[in-house]
Amino acid sequence: TTTQTLYMKSITLISDWKLRDPYVAMFKGKIVSVIPDVQIFDISHAIPLYEIEQTAFILQNSYKSFPEGSLHIMLTGTSFSDLDQPILAHVGNHFFLGNDNGIFSSLFGAQKDIQGFQYQRKEGDNEFPFLDKLIQMMKWFFDGEIALHTKPYSSFRRLLTKQISYNEKEKILMGHIAYIDTCCNAVTNIPTSLFIEKNITGKFSTKISSSPYLNITKWYNFYNHKEQDPYLVSSRLGHIEITMYQSHIAILGDIKVGDQVEIRFH
Repeated sequence: TTTQTLYMKSITLISDWKLRDPYVAMFKGKIVSVIPDVQIFDISHAIPLYEIEQTAFILQNSYKSFPEGSLHIMLTGTSFSDLDQPILAHVGNHFFLGNDNGIFSSLFGAQKDIQGFQYQRKEGDNEFPFLDKLIQMMKWFFDGEIALHTKPYSSFRRLLTKQISYNEKEKILMGHIAYIDTCCNAVTNIPTSLFIEKNITGKFSTKISSSPYLNITKWYNFYNHKEQDPYLVSSRLGHIEITMYQSHIAILGDIKVGDQVEIRFH
């Protein structure tokens, strides 16, 4: 089945819409008008415009914090074209709804077990606005009627994304900056577990492509207010983060999303 009626009705939203304009609130209002007993959680609306890969990174590392059976609405880069047909993807006990602009492949990578459903307009029906289609699919989902109004979908659009690599001979772990948080810490796409696995001796040096003068050699598993130099720490997203106590390291170091990160183990 593509919905779990035993779970409460929970929706999350992630977008590049920002909060200055009324559009997020208007969209929530429409959702609640159609599904009055739904709970809506905001993951973020501060994604840079059209940043599909960053949206996928944040959602990939946050969606499991929500109850199983949650429906995650992905709005970044939405075209709002009436001709676009929303896609719902089912992975495990979490469900993802949005436009296939590459977000699904960025979110799930090469996973083969993605079950997809595409909005299907009935013959003779007029085209509805894209956001109205999204809300209609939300209702079908929670009513257990997705299969009645959609068709199977598997040809997910793929985006070229930067991958993590490890050179065993040179002992170099390569990644990139995936996200700059509100405190201007630079979060990489390198999982903390992988860094710990490769950091056998505890000695390493970290270089960032846009900041050649930065050479980070310290690592803590907590935010150390006594440390005065930049250091690596495990972010709450479970990935290696570059930080510095009471300093905006991304600004000071001119670190940007997409910058290459090289960790050389000694």
